[in-house]
Amino acid sequence: MDGAENSALPARKGGQARSLVTYLQLFESLGLLVLLAIVILMASAVTQGFFTYTNLTNTIINAAIVAVTGFGMTFAIASGGFDLSVGSVQAFTAIVAAALLQVAGIPTAILGALLAGVLCGSLNGLLVTRLRMPPFVATFGMMSVVRGLSLLVTSGQSVMITGRPGYALINNGKVFSLPVPLFIVLLVFAVLHLLLRHTPFGRHACAIGGNRKAAVASGIRIERTTILVFALVGLTTAVSGVMLSAQLLIVDGTLGTGFELQTIAIAVLGGTSLAGGGGNLFGTLLAALLLATISSALNILKVAAFYQYLYLGVLLVAALYLDTLRRDLIAESILRRR
Repeated sequence: MDGAENSALPARKGGQARSLVTYLQLFESLGLLVLLAIVILMASAVTQGFFTYTNLTNTIINAAIVAVTGFGMTFAIASGGFDLSVGSVQAFTAIVAAALLQVAGIPTAILGALLAGVLCGSLNGLLVTRLRMPPFVATFGMMSVVRGLSLLVTSGQSVMITGRPGYALINNGKVFSLPVPLFIVLLVFAVLHLLLRHTPFGRHACAIGGNRKAAVASGIRIERTTILVFALVGLTTAVSGVMLSAQLLIVDGTLGTGFELQTIAIAVLGGTSLAGGGGNLFGTLLAALLLATISSALNILKVAAFYQYLYLGVLLVAALYLDTLRRDLIAESILRRR
């Protein structure tokens, strides 16, 4: 009897931790909603051109581009890793799409970009699993390799997207007066939410991040799941690369610089702990909207770009601090319930 009770302790503790994490994620999401509302009200009061249809549409588009990759980053962090190569992969997939548009149709260009993203992500996964590299080392190296490849294939020049007016509709198209990127990000959110919460893959990814040894003991295929997680990050990054290229209609090898910091910041700020074990996709979406709203207000106020990097750094530090508080609170709660 005592043995049965002792064996049930880890399960009870795990259930307590998961319940507390869910509560904290809900609380953080509500907090982000309130903070977003406050920022919108303040920006509307301070800047004359903020609360307009054009500016709000542009804000949604910019938030959607970051949020799509942020969803993939949420999976990576939930599984106990992260991906520093997403900025370089975004640039590379945008270049692939632009290059294919010169010789093929729009569906072929999009498919080629998505496949390029999946390939880059899968290579990251193979480096982590087969060569036993830490995610930081593997993805940092891939960041440099893919950035160099992007500059090499373009010879450091820009690639224009011309003669394909339908491609621009990915960015500036409207459905019921709402921008197409809004529907793209909501579709990606819905699919990945189901994947995270209601499939073995999502549960296995979180289990690996929560307790790798326990995941191995329970028979989870660590290597395959890890490769699939990184492939998913590559896929979502490719989607954002396509969206960005449709927005700019001119791409080069320098796109996406600092993009990795934005995606990590919105994932952590949205309630996904760097310790792994669970992800909050809705919080990631809200954090992306918050980031885009602040950037929009600063642009209207003509604040210099380096100040915008400053506020991003402050938000990242704040997100990491909140993550530390979250982990301490969970650990303290479990200790009190023993």
